[in-house]
Amino acid sequence: MADKKKSLLDKAVDALTNRDEKAAAAEAEAKKLQAEKVMAEAKLAQEARVKAEAAAKAKADAEAKAKAEAAAKQKEAQERLAKIQEEQKAKIEAKKEELEQKKAEEAAYKAQFVKHVWTNEDTYASLAFKHYGSIKEPYWRLIYEHNKHIIGDHPNHIKTGTEIEIPPLPDELKKK
Repeated sequence: MADKKKSLLDKAVDALTNRDEKAAAAEAEAKKLQAEKVMAEAKLAQEARVKAEAAAKAKADAEAKAKAEAAAKQKEAQERLAKIQEEQKAKIEAKKEELEQKKAEEAAYKAQFVKHVWTNEDTYASLAFKHYGSIKEPYWRLIYEHNKHIIGDHPNHIKTGTEIEIPPLPDELKKK
């Protein structure tokens, strides 16, 4: 009933006031929505930055891990190569030592042989007596058999001036 007593002017003032309040409320609501929108966009942008930073960090970590793995593989390969090289070097040194030992043994073996140039006065028996102390056949035949490749198939076909070798006496012919 109080509304009935209001004058038209009061009603217009109330209407305008309500309208202004509604407009202010609508404007405040719009500003609030705009602020919420800006806040939401800022939040989305922040989340996007955080995701991008996380992705960049993950990518950098993955690259660092890949580099570390590659470096570890390269180091492992270099270590394997160094080990192989050391093994081969050791094998080469062992072969060299073996070859030197064989050369020394061969030189020692060859040093046991005495060189002799055949003269008109020589006989197999005289050479056997001179070098072995016996003129028996096994001793002189040893000299002939050792030089057969130089002399030929018959012991008497040796020529003056031919160089022969007097081999060392084998164990089975050494006097007991």
